[in-house]
Amino acid sequence: MDKMNPLHLKKFRKETGMTQKQFAASVGISPRTYRSYEDGSRKLSLEKFSSFKEQLGFHQNRDPNFVDVHLDYLRMTFMSIRDLNSFCKTYLHCSPSEFKESETRLLTYTRVWKRGNIWLFDYLDKVETGNNQVTLQLSGQGCREMELVLDTCQLSWQDFLQALLFDFTDSRVTRLDIALDEPYLGHDRQDEQFLLSDMITKVYQDEVSFRSIRTWNHIGGGNLKNLEDTESRQGISLYFGSRQSNLYFNFYEKRYELAKKEQISLEEALEIFGIWNRYELRFAHEKAQLAVEEYINGVDLGEIARGIINHEMQVYDGTNKFGAFLPDQKWQKLFGGTEPLKLRMKPEPYTIDRTVNWLMYQVANSLKLVEEAGKIMDTDILKMIQENGEITDRAEHILDDLKASYRLQK
Repeated sequence: MDKMNPLHLKKFRKETGMTQKQFAASVGISPRTYRSYEDGSRKLSLEKFSSFKEQLGFHQNRDPNFVDVHLDYLRMTFMSIRDLNSFCKTYLHCSPSEFKESETRLLTYTRVWKRGNIWLFDYLDKVETGNNQVTLQLSGQGCREMELVLDTCQLSWQDFLQALLFDFTDSRVTRLDIALDEPYLGHDRQDEQFLLSDMITKVYQDEVSFRSIRTWNHIGGGNLKNLEDTESRQGISLYFGSRQSNLYFNFYEKRYELAKKEQISLEEALEIFGIWNRYELRFAHEKAQLAVEEYINGVDLGEIARGIINHEMQVYDGTNKFGAFLPDQKWQKLFGGTEPLKLRMKPEPYTIDRTVNWLMYQVANSLKLVEEAGKIMDTDILKMIQENGEITDRAEHILDDLKASYRLQK
């Protein structure tokens, strides 16, 4: 069914800051036609809603391979692994003999088993205490090493994580990083690349809107005496959110990091590695768990990352003649075409939208049948149904909240 709730259209219009008349003019329809879409008297299809967004500059179709997406950090805790050797062979697909043991104080553990950058933490005295808790940690390089193992076994990250979460119901993902690499388009197309220096300017000009993020920071610098000396620049890094929160963004000029690490020129780094910027999403605790659950249930990793970015922030570039912000096209090329995704940690409070959605998608066809049957029977069955209803105490509270909300909007 491609019919959608017109309340979504109204919400989107309000986010643009336009009146009904201004929105109608922006998408090339009459105000009367637009009002009929918003009040539900005219059917609103997903295609029509998408066309409105596209006319306002929001991308609806994108090249899924334009941005390289990969897991860049993973930490999982298992509450009861009695046989670590069996765990290594069955789930990590590695021989236990490949892991080297050493003492540690990290993460409150006393022992760590290392196979390169694939680490397993446990307790030296677990036999005496009965504490069989184990934590698997894969750094960025650890994720690349794990990929080599999985490729040998012809397994995907999805296969790997499904086995861990399905077979260990007491497991918890406590850290997950997803990295998105913006490709280098070539020397003659650098003007098409997104500049993080522009992002800083846009934040100060209120051309970046945030849903729940409240703090940001940035670092970066170079040689003031010689602005052409790109070798001395460390590259810009932007941080959105708090490191202590469950969701944290780090966007940085990966090209400079690679040049410094490999001790080569910026131009060489761009040509060899082909990466312009990196956009990292760092999930912790509940958010990390929910992101992995989305992934093992079949949602593409890139769609998860882009959906989270679109839910948390929008980047604009100036305004149209009605004063509504225009979406930045370079940002849209990177992250457009994906619907916002919210990782819900607890049930959302009730809103009237939920009842309207239920009526539209589950009851509307039955009501239409009843209406037509009433005409045949010369009986207003719909009116009978409505008169049989009553406003309960719970409904009174909902209506009071709705009235208060609309008074604030006026």
